[in-house]
Amino acid sequence: MDYDVSPKMLAIVFVIAGVVIVFVLMGGSLRQLFSSSIEENAMVQISKDGKCIVEGSDKIPRTIENCQYKTGDNITIRYKQGMPALESHSK
Repeated sequence: MDYDVSPKMLAIVFVIAGVVIVFVLMGGSLRQLFSSSIEENAMVQISKDGKCIVEGSDKIPRTIENCQYKTGDNITIRYKQGMPALESHSK
């Protein structure tokens, strides 16, 4: 069998493989990436130097940059299960 693989096709295969390897090494899964968001109330645990730390029911601490909340404030947060980033927050 003789396979004629163009350099363009080979480059596409390597890019896709690279993306998959990086995604796996970062601990992600496609199910988490495309899962629906969770919205819940959470209390601001720490508020210092313009940064706040909140923790959802999944017990993962998340940081809010340029934070205007105070320690103890109850806010609404939106995030994806198991992912460290907040999608949104509001009081």
